[in-house]
Amino acid sequence: MIRKANLNDLTSLYGIERNVFFNDPFSMTKESIRYHILRNRLYIVEIDNIIAGYILWLERKKYFRLYSLAISNDFQNRGLAKKLLEYSFENLSKDNKDFSLEVKVSNESAINLYKKYGFEIKKILKDYYEQCHGYLMYKKCKA
Repeated sequence: MIRKANLNDLTSLYGIERNVFFNDPFSMTKESIRYHILRNRLYIVEIDNIIAGYILWLERKKYFRLYSLAISNDFQNRGLAKKLLEYSFENLSKDNKDFSLEVKVSNESAINLYKKYGFEIKKILKDYYEQCHGYLMYKKCKA
């Protein structure tokens, strides 16, 4: 089941964040997750009433920016990232906005996933991540 996150999900979401982005300087704090639950589009996927992952979109004037996508290590390789993306596009496309994201150039599996959903590499972001370049990827809304 996929649904919008609420404050009752905070501890579980923080656990996923620590699990997936361990030692990553870009990982979110518990307070930043709380902020995003209240102010942005944060969707979670549950399996047997356990939060298995999330996707976080920031709404901009002309597009949605994919800020973070994480699937707990215990639930990876089950197609949950695809389900979160599909759910997002189905719900966010109603706003008639494009989609944007940044990804490490070394994250080939994520890049390939995003390409399958219509994202194109628009720009190389030099030194965007610690010791790594990034790609800016963009997808036009089909509305």
